[in-house]
Amino acid sequence: MNMNYEAKSRNTQERFKKIMDSLTEPEKIESDSFILMSSFLSLIEIVQEEKGITRKELASLIKTSPSYLTQVFRGDKPLNFITLAKIQQALGIRFTVGVKQPKKESTTRKKAKLEYQY
Repeated sequence: MNMNYEAKSRNTQERFKKIMDSLTEPEKIESDSFILMSSFLSLIEIVQEEKGITRKELASLIKTSPSYLTQVFRGDKPLNFITLAKIQQALGIRFTVGVKQPKKESTTRKKAKLEYQY
């Protein structure tokens, strides 16, 4: 790996940590929820692209409005588990969830992951 890239990456991580450390507890929770939602939505978009399914078609498959689904993907509305389960079924995929504990709490870590399968 390029040393310049490593230095930039470290610098970015340090700045991100500084920003996150300055947030209030409710702000941290809101930020975490947005990151979680974005992880699921990114994977959904990948599967949609691979299967050639548009957002409008996906909305039809899960029996919701294209407008609502667009709002979810834009982050204007939260992704709830009912909608996630409907999307999972419509796309013929299954999400798996793992746990990653902070380093200071455990010496053994399992990498958190979101996977899909056909």
